[in-house]
Amino acid sequence: MDEIGDILKTEYGITATEISLTPGGWSALAYKAESAQGTYFLKAYDNKRSSTTTLLKKLNLSMKVASWLENNTNLKGKINAPILTKKGEVKAETEAGTYLLFSYIDGETIKTKPLTTQQQEELAEITGELHRNGTNMPFDFSEIKETYEIPCAELLKNPFETNEISCIHQNQDMLKRAIELAYKLADRIKQKQPPFVLCHTDIHGWNLMQSDRLILIDWESIKLAPCEADLFTFWGDWHWGDSNWGSYWDTFLPIYQKLHPEHIPQEENLRFYQIRRHIEDVEEFYKQYLYDGMNVEETREVISCMERECSFLEKLLKN
Repeated sequence: MDEIGDILKTEYGITATEISLTPGGWSALAYKAESAQGTYFLKAYDNKRSSTTTLLKKLNLSMKVASWLENNTNLKGKINAPILTKKGEVKAETEAGTYLLFSYIDGETIKTKPLTTQQQEELAEITGELHRNGTNMPFDFSEIKETYEIPCAELLKNPFETNEISCIHQNQDMLKRAIELAYKLADRIKQKQPPFVLCHTDIHGWNLMQSDRLILIDWESIKLAPCEADLFTFWGDWHWGDSNWGSYWDTFLPIYQKLHPEHIPQEENLRFYQIRRHIEDVEEFYKQYLYDGMNVEETREVISCMERECSFLEKLLKN
């Protein structure tokens, strides 16, 4: 914990009296830090971890955008934005790691629990307010603008031909069909040229916290994209874990469309984002397996996640 204490002191001027490891996401370790100044939540990314390379390249811009939203929109108090370093930066860096600091949220992560009606309504309002923004903001979004890229490079390289991961080998044809369909859908969306808005792109229970109100966290994957880049998570038979988020559509959409009557979600766009999300997740878990030097238990968990994503994707292709 000495390194974390040094980061807090050197980069943020915070003298921690107690630091403890706390549950975080797949991409970073997380720490709770107590101090005389307050309680903080620090995310620590391993710069050498292959599965976070793309995320870290865009982290500076995405965190600046999150800070702007917190300070200039009605999302204040409904999202988490980073605390700036003493130098006014949104992140701190060392050779080994990249760090983001936030105020600690005294609440509970939703995870796979079903959303209550009130939570669905609050999330619709948060998403609607977010989608008011985009080109009105003082940023060059070219780095995080939707290109409809399909993350298939890793899946189609030589490791795809091995039996080392049985679920990848067994689902090779299905994954290729999914990638081909995603490309076709992407081409059709490009031809329609839908308007772009600012999207979180990763709305699910692990990125939602219930405090005195619902709070949407983890803005690292922010993107300028069609509204369906967020709305797909509420459509059809979409599941996060065992929770069927597709069942929230009838509550979510009317509230969202009060803010955006011009946004009529297109089924083809929603399907693209659902298929691509499963492909992305398979690829990310595959990268972790190949490159991140996991122990036996971690490897078993990653393989289980790949099997789950392949199962969801196969079901989606049949619909």
